Amino acid sequence: MAGVLKKLEILGRRTLHRALVPGWSSGEVPESVPDDRLQRILILRQDRIGDMIMTLPLIRRIRELYPGIRTGIVASEYNRIILKYETELDVITYRKNPGGFISSLVEARNFNPDAAVDMHMHDSTTSFIYALSSGARWKLHIDRENSLPFNIRVKAPQDGHIMDAFAGLLSGLGRKVETVGLNREITLSKEETGFAEDFWNRSGILPGDCVAVNISAGGENRRWGTGRYARVCSCILDLGLKPLILHLPSDFEAACAVHLSEPGALVSPVTPSILHLAALIRGVTMLVSPDTSVIHLAASCGIPVVGMYLPFDPSLPRWYPWDVKSEVLMASDHISLDSITPEMVSEAVRTLVSDTVYGVQQDPDQ
Repeated sequence: MAGVLKKLEILGRRTLHRALVPGWSSGEVPESVPDDRLQRILILRQDRIGDMIMTLPLIRRIRELYPGIRTGIVASEYNRIILKYETELDVITYRKNPGGFISSLVEARNFNPDAAVDMHMHDSTTSFIYALSSGARWKLHIDRENSLPFNIRVKAPQDGHIMDAFAGLLSGLGRKVETVGLNREITLSKEETGFAEDFWNRSGILPGDCVAVNISAGGENRRWGTGRYARVCSCILDLGLKPLILHLPSDFEAACAVHLSEPGALVSPVTPSILHLAALIRGVTMLVSPDTSVIHLAASCGIPVVGMYLPFDPSLPRWYPWDVKSEVLMASDHISLDSITPEMVSEAVRTLVSDTVYGVQQDPDQ
């Protein structure tokens, strides 16, 4: 049923697109905005939490490059939480229901940007409708084959990490966007940081003595089994570190099952939001996790990552942990992570611990 509704939603968006731009045909389009004296920029990022985590530091960089500019962003009901404490940022929430969707298009129009940038690396009819409805003179998209009439097609890097492509796309606004020295950490309030401090004080353990182990994932094929996680926790304990089991509220019982199998593991409290989770993991030695937004969250805090991935997406290497030490383990098929063994994950943990914890403590002259 969900698949049928999704197809109807896409059909509706494409019908609206055809109604708004009848008879459009492609032609030569510029690769960047001809005049970079922009006053308002609208970013289109109505998708996943991980995508917003990675886009946020680039939004901050844009505001540095264009002092005094007004920046807006179309966010989803799920990923807008990453922007909760960002100041001087106009957030428009994308909603799928017809009334909410039309209302958000009106908000985009009232924002009245000079340029609208679609941060999706694929066709997004929804993004184009927002760009068109906003009245933006310049509508930017990455230069690739698609059927949508964006009037700026930016040649962004096709190799390397997706962050390079994001930065290249935003450079199409007229000023080069560098990824060096980005402010990556999510802004938190005293409520979230106090939540984390209270937990650590009660546990009597320092975050730096812990390896976070995330057992929750976005799909059944990314679940790995409590027994497997318990064996990895045993390895972490052997290294003199404390495993901290991270979980969604719905996986609390599974986290407790890992603790029962390996009593030395510490179960994290139920986190009310991903912002509380961000506060909780700040300062931990490492994260072990299946492919999920928690990996990007950890990377934004500079935390090394052991990631477990399914090989269903040929472009996946572009989405690996960015700009942190990491060990990537790939399953042999897309059905499950079962081909990745606890021994493989444990060896990856030992490698990263050697490179980070012990490596920092060693005297380079010895």
